[in-house]
Amino acid sequence: MMKKISVIAAAVAASLAAGSAFSEEKVNQGWQVNGYGHLLYNAGQSLDLNESYEHRRDYRAAGASFSGNPNQVEFTVTRGDNYENGSWSKYVLKTEYGNNEGSGRGFYTSSSGSEGFGESGQVEFKEAYVELGDLSYFAEGTSIWAGKRYLNRQAGIITKEFWKQSSGVGGGIQYNNMGIAFVSADAGDKYGDINSGKQGNLDANGSSTTMTSIDLYFYGLEALGGRFDFDAKIMSRKNVDEAQTAEDGVGLSVTYSRDYYGFDGWSTTALTYGQGIASTKGVNFGQWNGGKRNGDGGWDKDDESLFFTSYGVVNLSENLQVGTEVVYWKLDNDKKDQVWGSEGGVDRLFIGATPSYKFNENFRLETTFTYARESIGKATDWAREKADTNFYSATLAPVFTVNADYWGRPQIKPFVTYMKSSDDNYAWAKDSKGDDTRFGVEAEIWF
Repeated sequence: MMKKISVIAAAVAASLAAGSAFSEEKVNQGWQVNGYGHLLYNAGQSLDLNESYEHRRDYRAAGASFSGNPNQVEFTVTRGDNYENGSWSKYVLKTEYGNNEGSGRGFYTSSSGSEGFGESGQVEFKEAYVELGDLSYFAEGTSIWAGKRYLNRQAGIITKEFWKQSSGVGGGIQYNNMGIAFVSADAGDKYGDINSGKQGNLDANGSSTTMTSIDLYFYGLEALGGRFDFDAKIMSRKNVDEAQTAEDGVGLSVTYSRDYYGFDGWSTTALTYGQGIASTKGVNFGQWNGGKRNGDGGWDKDDESLFFTSYGVVNLSENLQVGTEVVYWKLDNDKKDQVWGSEGGVDRLFIGATPSYKFNENFRLETTFTYARESIGKATDWAREKADTNFYSATLAPVFTVNADYWGRPQIKPFVTYMKSSDDNYAWAKDSKGDDTRFGVEAEIWF
């Protein structure tokens, strides 16, 4: 499969390279291939995603054991050209294999690759778009784009959850650090089951319930010793019954980036607001905006969310670095009806720290500690004994690497993780309630 992609890329490169006229380099010239690989093995375990990744997704725990599927492989092929008249062009194609592999199961596929554990484990095209900039009738610094892409993505460094992006098909125009974009997406079966027996992106008549976000953004305002970014997203949805799900919503965010709160390092702090179908995290648009918010299926027009996050890495000494992340997410409804099966709403607090000590250029020792608190409407929701539940996890991992910096990759990381909940009825896995210990190994590479 990889070989086929390489052959196609080479053929396209040969056909397009001829006849290009080059000038000042505004984009990287020619073909480039970048990639990411994440390989995870929870030793001897047979886990569904709700026994690993979903603990992280819901901000109950984070670390190697909760980092998702056994196989996640990405390749991004980019073609850039600079022209004598000062204009430039860029084509981006991102492929991914293995994310959500096997329709919610974390299968360990054999080398033969013949199991066929569901469509979501196959190669998918995540991005495919064309961007043109500095055309002769544009002001300098102006570009336009069209296609399928992840627009303006940002994620936490310990949870690794994306809190901002627009994921879908559309187009936009950008002038320096400000822009406007129109992006559309269809909620899939898992997240938008509006009508029983129908796919999540279809209504009772079989019509598409396509969601659209109008993105407005302005980045790079320098103030208070750092940089401010501003985002606004106006969302709408077609062919839905307002009694079942919200038809629209608004998301707003402000992001502040600087050093590590006055110390050596870096930090990012953001506050977001979301209403209606933007109630996930306000500015995180994509398939997940479809909902599954209550028994009827969709987000309610009265749903509101407030999301706060602050994360970064501090350099305490030449050898000691510490990554931290704090998240607070409040999801509420004025009608006090059910949100995800919890009457009235959900509050989530997550605090994580990852100290990393470098022994030499090829070895470091990493630990991850997380604390989370989740408050739900009443104790009977989600089979809980208490309405407020605390979650704890601790991971110890020796890291074998070619670069022992906090972000050094590639690396191979054996680990042991201990997890515990204040609610003895909470299941970390089907056969484990109360607490659990896992051993495994995680590998990562990007280039």
